[in-house]
Amino acid sequence: MIQDKTLKLLNKHNFSKSDIYIFVSPLSLKEYEPLKEQGYNLVESKNTILDTRNHIINYFDEGQMVVEMDDDVEDIYNTKKGEKETPVENLYDLFLSNFKMLGSDGLWGINASHNSFFGSGKDQWGCRTIINSCLGYYNNKNIKLTVTEKEDYERVLQFDNLHLPILKRGAYGTKTKYWKNKGGIQDYCSFEERVKRQYDSAVKLLENYGTDRCYMVMRKNGLADIRFKR
Repeated sequence: MIQDKTLKLLNKHNFSKSDIYIFVSPLSLKEYEPLKEQGYNLVESKNTILDTRNHIINYFDEGQMVVEMDDDVEDIYNTKKGEKETPVENLYDLFLSNFKMLGSDGLWGINASHNSFFGSGKDQWGCRTIINSCLGYYNNKNIKLTVTEKEDYERVLQFDNLHLPILKRGAYGTKTKYWKNKGGIQDYCSFEERVKRQYDSAVKLLENYGTDRCYMVMRKNGLADIRFKR
């Protein structure tokens, strides 16, 4: 999947393979070794997504510009209100402009969907939903994620606790298929187990970070969501 989706996208936009680091669980490392032979950086990481995200933070230097992308990102789209959704022409320039807007520290993200109906279509600052499928930050080793689900919300709250800028680029969105692609948690966790993990993580976030910035809502299918207060 990573070759058909995320790596294909990065290659299309001429990213250097030497700048791409693929973090793989020890159990899957041998399967991914051909990617190292192709020139990518292959990093033996951890067995859970939570531990892997923390490993990424610890792996890179303090202050380094890091873009995290999941392995199933098909494309990044322009999602401006009233305009047709189109793929971003220069992904490298978009990433770089996001970091420039932050200054010298902070976190940025884009919409979870490439459908302009669901995004604001504008830049917004402060506690916003920053999805893990595609985000960027100036690496800060004070960030340590603790919840097995919804670690993207916890990342936002920790950056906010450090009084660092958080930028949501509402005119851009990710094209991917959440919950439908093979691999990851979908392969070893039933929907019922996922519901429990989502709820437990949401409760833990509210307990650890208070209710002054966020609250929990329940979807019709039983999944718990976190929302930030405006």
